[in-house]
Amino acid sequence: MGSENEANPEINVTPPEEKGFPLTKEFLELAFDREVEKFSVNVGTNPGDNYMSILHAIKVTFKGEKESNHYLIKCYPNNQGRRDFLDQTNIFSKEFFIYQEFIPQLKQLAIESGAQNIADLSVAPVHGGNIVGTLSSKFTMKPWSDENFILMTDIRTIGFTMADRIKGLDLEHTKLVLEEIAKFHALSWAYKQKNGLSLLSDKYPQFADKMYDNDDMMKDFKDLVDHLRTNAVTMVEEKLGETHPASKSFKDFVSGDYMGYMKLFVKKDGIDEEHVESHLRIKPDADKDYDYEPWLVGTHGDCWVNNILFLYNDEVPKKPVKVTIVDWQVNREACPTIDLVYFLFCSVRTSIKIPHLDDLLKVYHDAFLRYCNALEVSPLKGFSFETLKRRFRRAQHFGILVSMPLLSIVLKSVEESFDIDTVQSDDMGELFRSMMTGSDKNALVKHELSETVLDMYKNGVI
Repeated sequence: MGSENEANPEINVTPPEEKGFPLTKEFLELAFDREVEKFSVNVGTNPGDNYMSILHAIKVTFKGEKESNHYLIKCYPNNQGRRDFLDQTNIFSKEFFIYQEFIPQLKQLAIESGAQNIADLSVAPVHGGNIVGTLSSKFTMKPWSDENFILMTDIRTIGFTMADRIKGLDLEHTKLVLEEIAKFHALSWAYKQKNGLSLLSDKYPQFADKMYDNDDMMKDFKDLVDHLRTNAVTMVEEKLGETHPASKSFKDFVSGDYMGYMKLFVKKDGIDEEHVESHLRIKPDADKDYDYEPWLVGTHGDCWVNNILFLYNDEVPKKPVKVTIVDWQVNREACPTIDLVYFLFCSVRTSIKIPHLDDLLKVYHDAFLRYCNALEVSPLKGFSFETLKRRFRRAQHFGILVSMPLLSIVLKSVEESFDIDTVQSDDMGELFRSMMTGSDKNALVKHELSETVLDMYKNGVI
């Protein structure tokens, strides 16, 4: 290592080279094309904050400079099951594509449209990387040719921080995130319009879903799905009562083809609106003029509280003034409501989400229209507040299904935080099930899930 390879004494660190990644002075000089005076390496995340990758925090002082620079390097894990999962889903290369290729084009599009005010899509600056077998880079020489990694600025050192995942986001934080989601959606939609694309995935296969569309991989999760289904139904019945009509409706809803139904929401050519609406307990009023054409934009795909960092002002109490969404590994072309339900169901507590839902959707709706206008493109076909609410309502089916596993992770106490690197098994279903151990005894998970189910029943969604 370099001349300053000391670790934080309060954290037990295994140096990256002992985990397989040759992080050396030579690597950093190659990455930045500058001479390194000294550097140190530490863990990049706390246990329970990151699941599919390994993060290392790097502090570098370049020759001739007094101030240190801070970076994160995101690497493949050592666990073979997790490595195979990353290969099968292409999620590592998808993220690198977003950072290196797609977002720079969106920023350029905004500038050319005279919309400099929305060119500041907030992402962490990336300084390079290597994706084995797909990209040619200066890192394709040994000893880094067999390593997958992304090297980026550690924006936490300039004030960005993660919110309290257990407490959830308040209205102010939630609205700020919805504005940023709307910005990315509008920029990706404008990109399609200005480049004459029917589908982003026609030009960029990275936007096609590789997770739910992998039938062989999904079979590996059958036991996990059965476990989730049983746990969720038990918690709802214990909270609401086994004979409560909401409990019965929820049990009927999750007893079907869980994964097959979720796939309907991430199809390459969009959601079959009429078919999905047929699954609602109370169907929308008949409207012969309603346009069922799918909405399709570039989405983040994994927008939950651990993938969101906030910057605050210096006032007391502090207020969030900027948000950065990270971890673009599950990006896909999909209906914008998929990002909305994923975010609201997994990161915002029911005490905020349920009574303020219309106000929150209005924030997104108005922001999307405002950004489309600035980018000089028409909005999605038939885009109105009423249609957004209608499509969000049917998307709640996806929201409750995806939140069943995620809430058990989001709401796990700090004391019970799960370190995925301690699991030796290569079976991904077993690994994810280990992450969710104890969720059926978590009173907060039970409360949030039951309140969501009750609200969905009252609104005829289930």
